[in-house]
Amino acid sequence: MKIFPRILFLCLLLFALAACGRGRESANTPDVEATVAAAVQATTIAQTQTQASIDAAVQATATAMTASAALTPAPTPIIITTTETVTEIVYVPQDVYVTMSEEELEALIDESVAQAVAATEASAQAASTATADDTVTSAEVETVEVYVHLAEETIAYAEEVLATYGQLYADSSAEMVAALNGIEQELATLNQSAASMATSLEEISTTLDAGLALAEESIAQLENAAAEAQVTVDQVQAQAQVWQASLQAQADRARSAQAALQNQSADFAAIIQTIQPQQIAADLPAALQMTRSFAEVAQRALADGRIDQNEILDVAQAGANASAGLKSFGGPQLQAMAGGIDSVTGALARNDLPAARQGLDGINAQMPSIGSNGVPAAPSRPGNIQPPAGGRRP
Repeated sequence: MKIFPRILFLCLLLFALAACGRGRESANTPDVEATVAAAVQATTIAQTQTQASIDAAVQATATAMTASAALTPAPTPIIITTTETVTEIVYVPQDVYVTMSEEELEALIDESVAQAVAATEASAQAASTATADDTVTSAEVETVEVYVHLAEETIAYAEEVLATYGQLYADSSAEMVAALNGIEQELATLNQSAASMATSLEEISTTLDAGLALAEESIAQLENAAAEAQVTVDQVQAQAQVWQASLQAQADRARSAQAALQNQSADFAAIIQTIQPQQIAADLPAALQMTRSFAEVAQRALADGRIDQNEILDVAQAGANASAGLKSFGGPQLQAMAGGIDSVTGALARNDLPAARQGLDGINAQMPSIGSNGVPAAPSRPGNIQPPAGGRRP
């Protein structure tokens, strides 16, 4: 009986202790779900605040950049173009310069020779620069080759222009021909110098491409070729000065000749004013015959392209005789022909040979159409064949 109460007491004590433990455990255990929910809410708030800060910063930066762009002008883009101009070469096509006058072609000779000299000087200078340090690189070879090629082209062009001048105007003075030949010879020598440089460059390029070291002789050969080209350039320039002097002398002679012609024209004009008819035609056929004689005399005077005093005297006398006969016996058409005779004589007196030829052609064209009565004769035969000047046979 005593044991049962003790057991009961122990059971009640254990139950009380268990109840107290659960109370403490319930009081001390955290609410996990609530804690997680609170943390998520705090994180969301922080992220929202952070994004708002970022957005505000971006907006401020964009506003500042817009304001700065409005105040600061847009910079102008700078385009950098790197070019290397060796020399400027001007070519006149052959079909153009073959149509030039003598003076224009002479000026083109000066330009083409000066161009060849400048290009050769540039090639010689480039070669000297490349060999100055006693070595030559592949890049230097390529550069000098460009200069030498241009020199060869300009020399060939100058030679073509000179040859064309010689073909078109071979009747120039002996002084001009000698100066022209001198330039041609110097250009040929210049071309040989350019060819020597080209040969040296080719040998050097072959050696460098093979990966071999350049021999001193190869570099010296290029140096010598460049030096020879420079010497020849000086000779061409000297010969060009001789050519210029010849041109000046020819221009002086042309001016003197023109002045003499003007004086001669004045003298001839005075001469023809004093010419009076010495033979008067007795009738119209005789006047027409005198007109034909005038045409023959004038044609002979024009044959050599120049008029001297004796020729102008003969033409003026024949013209005075023919003109007087036509004015005495001719009708309106023959009166006009008389005026044509006076015009031809005046043109010859002032040395206007083209006008004289034109007037003479007009007179000759009228002669077959004029009958013995001084009026145009209508064609009456096939092929416009006219009867003899004496009329039809009885």
